[in-house]
Amino acid sequence: MQFSFIVLLWFWIGSPDPLDRHANWEGTQEASYIKFNIRNLGLNVEGMFESFSTNLDYDKNQPSNSQFSAEIQVNSINTGINKRDNHLKQEEYFHVEKYPTIRFKSTNVSTSGTNKLKVKGDLTVKGKTLPVELDVAISESGGKTGFTISGQLDRRDFGVGGSSWVMSDDVFLDLYVEN
Repeated sequence: MQFSFIVLLWFWIGSPDPLDRHANWEGTQEASYIKFNIRNLGLNVEGMFESFSTNLDYDKNQPSNSQFSAEIQVNSINTGINKRDNHLKQEEYFHVEKYPTIRFKSTNVSTSGTNKLKVKGDLTVKGKTLPVELDVAISESGGKTGFTISGQLDRRDFGVGGSSWVMSDDVFLDLYVEN
């Protein structure tokens, strides 16, 4: 019953007009999610953060000029089991009383293929800031732009949970942002 923060980590909501080359959005959570997955006792345990805000300044023609940021309310963690969620809010894991938010701010955005980005940035969890790299796939459909984000983190790098024989250190991120 431990998870990590993942997430964070983050992100965006955006839907540029197809003719726009540069657009800035502040996102809502209507069509977006921040999910994570970790192995515990040999099973995949999934969870999500239900409260977050994002800001996306995406330059379609020059992605390197883009900036992404997000703030996640850690208290909104939801793994489907209230007892586990309450446990994860304690000091050993997220220590919500002292560190109520997880923050992400991009430091570098680059193209990694057609409609694909590599987003490097600083992730802050429990007061510790470390660099992370995320893969982003961009899709456009029905006048909306979607960003599918994936990444992998080591929960122990951020002091989330201790050493464990039954819980993986690796946390996988699955995020989607659309507007």
